[in-house]
Amino acid sequence: MATPGKLRDLPDEAPSGDDTLQPDPASSRADDDSATDTTASPTAKSPRRTLTRAAGIALTAATAFAAWSAWSWHAAATAPTSTGGTTRDEAVAAGRTLITTVTTFDPQHRDQALAHWRSATTGSLQSALPSDVPSDGSATAGHVLDAGLSDLDTEAGTAKLLASVEITVTKDGTAQPIRRTRLAATMTRTASGWKLSSLEQLGVAGS
Repeated sequence: MATPGKLRDLPDEAPSGDDTLQPDPASSRADDDSATDTTASPTAKSPRRTLTRAAGIALTAATAFAAWSAWSWHAAATAPTSTGGTTRDEAVAAGRTLITTVTTFDPQHRDQALAHWRSATTGSLQSALPSDVPSDGSATAGHVLDAGLSDLDTEAGTAKLLASVEITVTKDGTAQPIRRTRLAATMTRTASGWKLSSLEQLGVAGS
């Protein structure tokens, strides 16, 4: 049987489950909040910094583009190459007149008409065009509806013109159905101005 002395030497009993120390809820929440703040703060601020940086870049780019656009417009308006627009307009105007000339023929004034054809052409076209005189004695009157350059070489003095032409044909005093045709012409600048050096028919349609 155990003696009282030995009972005093026995180790103290462990505290009961109810007496075990529990973590302080307030302290746990504080620790959780601290941990959350430490990890979430950089993540929360990063998108804001990214958006701010992107907005700044976009604003800078927009300002630079506006400045570049204004400079480009001014440069285009004042550059010496702007004279190319004048040359182009002159070539188109000349082409319209030349095509009107070579699509117009009056058999009552044959020699005069052929002289006009020669003055409007150069090279091989000048020699070949008289063979296009209407053999049935018809009269033709050409009218250019629209025309534009597809190519212009100011240094070489050449240009390519596309034109839509309406041709009124009169035979024995009676007007025939109007023909509409598309022509591709090559023009060459000579000492006396632009001349047609080639002429190709792309299509014909009656009205």
